[in-house]
Formats: sequence, C-alpha cells, structure tokens
Amino acid sequence: MFRQALLRVTTKLAILGTAGVWLCLLAGLLGQLAWPFDLFAHFRVQYAACFVLFACVLMLLRRFGIAVAAAVGFGVSVVPLLPYVGSESVSAAVAAPREETFRLLSFNVWFRNPDMAQVAEYIEKSHADAVVLLELTPPQAEMLAPLLPTYPHYHIDSSRMGAAVFTKWPVISAESVPLSRGGAVAARLMLDWKGTPVSVLGVHLNWPLGPRNSKFRNQELNSLVAFSKAQRGPLLVAGDFNLTPWSEYFSDALEQSGLHDAALGFGLAPSWPSQFAPVGIRIDHCLLSRHWQAVSTRLGPVLGSDHLPLVADVSLRR
Repeated sequence: MFRQALLRVTTKLAILGTAGVWLCLLAGLLGQLAWPFDLFAHFRVQYAACFVLFACVLMLLRRFGIAVAAAVGFGVSVVPLLPYVGSESVSAAVAAPREETFRLLSFNVWFRNPDMAQVAEYIEKSHADAVVLLELTPPQAEMLAPLLPTYPHYHIDSSRMGAAVFTKWPVISAESVPLSRGGAVAARLMLDWKGTPVSVLGVHLNWPLGPRNSKFRNQELNSLVAFSKAQRGPLLVAGDFNLTPWSEYFSDALEQSGLHDAALGFGLAPSWPSQFAPVGIRIDHCLLSRHWQAVSTRLGPVLGSDHLPLVADVSLRR
C-alpha cells in the first residue's frame, strides 16, 4: 500500500510539475505583454532541466502521453540555447593571436563589496585592455584607483545606475551618456588601441521589477540601440543588463542595433547570482559591433560580489 501511495504521489507531482513548467515557459514567451511575464523568460536553462527530469520520471511511471508533453517542453526550452553551446566561434578562437585581440573585462563589483584589493589584484592579472565596472561607489573608487597602476585612464559616472570604464590605452574622449531620464547613465571611453579608435560603453540597466523600473529598462535599451546605430567605428558595449538572452527585449535590441553577443558559441555559464549556480542566469553581457568577432568569452571567479566577472577576447575583422 505504501508503494502504491508513493507512486500516486510521484505521478501527481510529475504531472503538476510538467504543467507548472509549461505555464512558466509560456508566460516567458508573452514577456512583451506585461512586465511580470518577462521575468519568466530568463530561466530557460532551468526549464529545460526540469522537463528532462519530469520526462524521465513519467516514462518510468508509464505515463507516456505526459512524458511526450515534457519532451516537447524541453525542445521548446532548448532551441534558443543552442547558438550559445554551438561551435560557430571555434574558427575565431583558433585564429587571432593574443597580441591581435582586445580583452574586455566587465564586472559588477557590488556596492557592498568590502574587498577592493582582491578586485584590483584580479583586474591587474587579467591583462584586460579595458575594464567596465558597475555599482562602484565613490568610496570604492577611491580605494580601487590607486591599486590599478596599469589602468591610469578612466571615466567614472557615480550616479546610482552609473558605470566606470578603466583602460591602459590613451583616451581620445570620455563622457557620460544618459540612457533614460532618471534612469541609467552609461560611461563611454573612446581609446586609441594601437592606432585604432575604439569606443567602450559601460552600462548598468535597471532591474525590471515593477512597472516603473521595467519602463526605465526598456527606455534604456532603446537608447542603447539608437547610440549603437549612430556609431561608425568599432564599438564594445558591456555591463550588467539585468536581462538574459532569452528575453524578447534582448533579442529585439540586438536585431535593431546590429550588435551581436560575444558569448555565442561559448556556453551558458550564469553570471548571477554567484552564490548559487543552480538558479543562476546570465545577465552580464559583452556586445560587439560588426567590426569585431569573438575569440573567447568566459566567466571569472567569485570576488566578493553577487556577480561573476565576464571576460571577452575579441578581434577586429579583417
């Protein structure tokens, strides 16, 4: 009797779980109808894993019809993930030697992070050509700048949703770029990289919780699209976007701006939260103008923040 009761409970849980994950998946597909739906779009990796689990359990329980529904859900969940686990960037990775690649490091240091010495040590050892930092408070910036002798040039916007960009290369120009009234302010450096002017834009978009912040985030994306389309030279956009590649807002912004994601072909590693990988999502990104191709993209170690650093090596297209 105990075994039969256990089987009944397991069957009900597997069926309810499959239905629940399907509802979450469908809600994410309707993300542009209302801001709460868009929050469900960010967990495609977790949905795929849950569908696999429920499909296996249901097959063992001989509930084949529901198992097929779980398998279909896995297929729908995994389709947008495939470009990130594919091998389209292998040829680029084999190509450009280090001296021909530009290394960009992006890291949300977290405004409560007490260990700027550890952050500075990692940045110095990264040999990055430019570094984008988010949530860098004025006291943190005051502690960090002297610890980065390799990066004497920088521009910091210290507003609440501002950004900072550090570089070892000579700076041609620097400016703060408001992305929405009362919202995020990007930091832009144009630097001279071996005779080539390169623009690096550091961004920290609003977290889309609530209608007000979601409206800010969407306005910031629109401004980012307009800014990117207006640039003629090599452009790198990096930072904490507070949305994943699985959101329609993200894919629409890429399509409209002409930018492409440096992470394509280099895996699904989540950048936030650093404390618990199973629920992790990738909200830190490096986006490239048509002048660049990605050589590699990877995440760094835990450095006292709820985010992991993102390192992208890119090379100019010949």
